[in-house]
Amino acid sequence: MTTFEYNRAYQGDCDEVMQKMVDEGVKFDLILTDPPYNLDKDFGNKSDSLTLDDFISTNRERIKLCHRLLEEGGSLIWFGIHRYIGFLQVLMYEEGLFYRGMNIWFYENGFSRSKKSPATQYEPFLWFSNSNKNWTYNADDVRVPYKSTDRLKSPIYYKGKDGEKIEWTPNPAGALRGDIWAYPTLAGKNFAKERTPHPTQKPESLITELIKAYCPKDKNGKYNGTILDPFHGSGTLGVCCEKLNKEGHNIKWIGLELEQRWVDITNKRLREIKAS
Repeated sequence: MTTFEYNRAYQGDCDEVMQKMVDEGVKFDLILTDPPYNLDKDFGNKSDSLTLDDFISTNRERIKLCHRLLEEGGSLIWFGIHRYIGFLQVLMYEEGLFYRGMNIWFYENGFSRSKKSPATQYEPFLWFSNSNKNWTYNADDVRVPYKSTDRLKSPIYYKGKDGEKIEWTPNPAGALRGDIWAYPTLAGKNFAKERTPHPTQKPESLITELIKAYCPKDKNGKYNGTILDPFHGSGTLGVCCEKLNKEGHNIKWIGLELEQRWVDITNKRLREIKAS
């Protein structure tokens, strides 16, 4: 019997806590996480200031733990930065996970601190699955608007492999999503209410869409999977899950965070959701 409760954030070293989860047989349908990028950010510790060798060895062990925590049909979504994402991708291959794709979080409202290189407008994230035959991707839940509404006015005809005439009718819910996920960062006055002091906080709009894409659903179409974020930060994963749960879904999630400061902010955000 596990000692872990769902739908809460735990303070602790994720490497130690995930090993305890492995020992207790805990499993997750989705691990969705945004670890330190190793860019010397101040999270209240030195986790973002590793040598390259330490970065590789540390993440090799973390990826191994994540693998052992995945359900048979589970997926790992891992945010990174272009400088290091290739190392992480190789580590996941070596661990025996199955590559499903590299996606891009694209934003245009960032800003550049240097005139010696182009402004950064994207961050990549990897998607690997535990199985090469079974995984979750809810394509219809994350459709995007067509670039033009003209194609909604009439069907399109094309020839099948046997030369037959086939009619294609545009889906009124929109086009299938590609691998570019365009959501603004939390910069500026428009996001002041959502923004916390955390230096790498992801927008709720992006994380909610990822949950909708990769979380399993029940026969009634409700999200009901289990999700882990080993680097929970100021709690955006938990916040997004709880907002979806208020709509009638049944997501079970756990967040792990090293610094108590961020756990406190997470709990404050969760209390505000319950009170709304």
